Amino acid sequence: MLRKLYRHLFCQPHMERRIPVLLISVVLMGMCIAFFEKTRVGTDPCTVFNLSMAQNVLHWQNLGTWQLLFNLALLAVILLLREGRCIGLGSLANMVVVGYSRDFFKPIVEMLLPGEVDSLLLRGAVFIPAMAVFLVAVAFYMVVELGTAPYDAMPQIIARRLKLPFVWVRVTYDIAITTIGFLLGGQVGVFTVLSCFFLGPVISAIAAKFRPWFN
Repeated sequence: MLRKLYRHLFCQPHMERRIPVLLISVVLMGMCIAFFEKTRVGTDPCTVFNLSMAQNVLHWQNLGTWQLLFNLALLAVILLLREGRCIGLGSLANMVVVGYSRDFFKPIVEMLLPGEVDSLLLRGAVFIPAMAVFLVAVAFYMVVELGTAPYDAMPQIIARRLKLPFVWVRVTYDIAITTIGFLLGGQVGVFTVLSCFFLGPVISAIAAKFRPWFN
């Protein structure tokens, strides 16, 4: 059993490339979330929900702890459904690092951009590079193929078990999570809408370009 788990987690080709790329990707994802918040363009659906739960319901200023707890709950469901084959080092890295990376970079972003970012030009100058970095970071996170975040694994499991098209399950899932986050006082913006409907195909296209690096 332990040997099988070890092979599942560590015995992939080019692990010396995969692990550093994985860690850099999840750190950058958290950093970009801090910039998205500052420019008030919204965040991805999962973060909209997690931020609203952490800040508006639990009154915690940090994101990392709640995001970890939420993902642990989803992970427990996945393991109970015996769908653990989609879980790996990448799942754990996403669960632990993304939220705490956002918490680390948030005061740095506040220091770099003090006060409200009201200028449309400045918001675009911050948002567009942050979005580009986020897209590349998520694409590389996918490319290393070291496991799926519990949040992302759930629609895959639902689509497979109910024999429904994954695209429609994923969009419905993201809209439902975003709606809950919004009702709890979460910040929904242009990036949230893009995340729900358009970013998946873009990220997949970027990932396809770089996947040969790890085969």
